Amino acid sequence: MLVDLLDNLEWYRALHPAMQGIITIMDRSIPYDNEEGTYTVDGISYHVMEYESSVTGELDQASGNQVHILLEGEEILSLQREALVEVVTQCTIGMFVLFRKGERFRYKQNRNTQTKVKKVVFTLPDPAS
Repeated sequence: MLVDLLDNLEWYRALHPAMQGIITIMDRSIPYDNEEGTYTVDGISYHVMEYESSVTGELDQASGNQVHILLEGEEILSLQREALVEVVTQCTIGMFVLFRKGERFRYKQNRNTQTKVKKVVFTLPDPAS
């Protein structure tokens, strides 16, 4: 799990060939105007999600390398191994989180009040060999 400011996303271009495409899509502010659903722009697929956070949140597992970018609201994200919480971060607008394929994480979580959240999740394609 990697957490940083969206302004620094360019620093991570070398991590994956599709990273520049994500930067371009975000620079054009396309996901901000999208409703909930799955989209493809310039060959890059992403999913826009809208939900209410809760105290318990939801456990999930990254189906591939994923970049989560918060567009509205805030939530707690945690990296989990079995029942053990390894890393916890408070995500707000202007942040991104990179999960590696197979990492288990809890999201849709907030401390004590429900918060409306809108975020975009880019699942990076496996690089061609």
